[in-house]
Order: sequence, then structure tokens, then C-alpha cells
Amino acid sequence: MSEGFPKEFFALYHAAVFEAIGDDAPKYNAKIGALLANAWAKRLNELPSGHDGFKRAIEEFFKGAFRFADTAELTFKLDGTAELYVKGCGVCLGNEILRGKGKKGSCPISQMLKSAMGKSLKGNVELTGSEKPGPVGECYLRYNVHK
Repeated sequence: MSEGFPKEFFALYHAAVFEAIGDDAPKYNAKIGALLANAWAKRLNELPSGHDGFKRAIEEFFKGAFRFADTAELTFKLDGTAELYVKGCGVCLGNEILRGKGKKGSCPISQMLKSAMGKSLKGNVELTGSEKPGPVGECYLRYNVHK
């Protein structure tokens, strides 16, 4: 995952933060996602325009400064949807810790990408769902992107 922090640290930290937030987790999940999107945007000279520029900029962030997973690949489709494929995710591992304690998981990455796409692509972005086809840490986050 990251050369700075082992995935286990990231997972434990994520679980501890969301356990501490408690019942307000859904509200803070969106806020944390928006704050992460703002942090990404501040690293750029200007927001990328268009799907290709956005894809390059966000994947670079996910491979470098904010490496939360082994793989994070974004695809825009011709039908106006987008999909983030994630594998080896520290957030998912943290959510498993939460579920083991009878708590719900939260994914600020889903909200971060929604916020970042909305700002960069200047449109309305809707998270339409997620699919978890494989082991813990693998998922597809799906979005509708409206201009």
C-alpha cells in the first residue's frame, strides 16, 4: 500500500476514527470525503478539466500522496457513468474491524471521489452504489456524472 504507513496502521486508524465518531459517522463520512477532495485540489496548480485530465490527476494522487489501496483505477464510460476499481484497500480492512465490533463501516473515499469529480468536472455527481466481488479490500464504486 504505502511506503509511509503499513496497511494495518491505516485500517486500525480508520476504524478508531469512525468508532469514535459513533452515530454521527454518516454525516462525518461525507464531510471527511469533501475535506480529502479539497486537500487533493490544493495540491494542483489548477483543477483538471475533462475526464482524461481528471483521471490522470486523481490516480496520481491515489498512487502517491494518498495511497489508501494497492490499486485505485478510475474509468469513465460513454453512458455518463464512472467506476472506481479498488483492490487492497486499507479503508475496507478498517471497516471489517468495525463490523467485527457490531458497527457499520464508512467509506470516505466514495465521498471524496464524488466531491472531487463534482468540482473538477463542474457537474452533479451521484454515487449509485458499490459492489464487492472479491476479498475484503476489493470493490467497485459507481457514479452517475451529469453536466
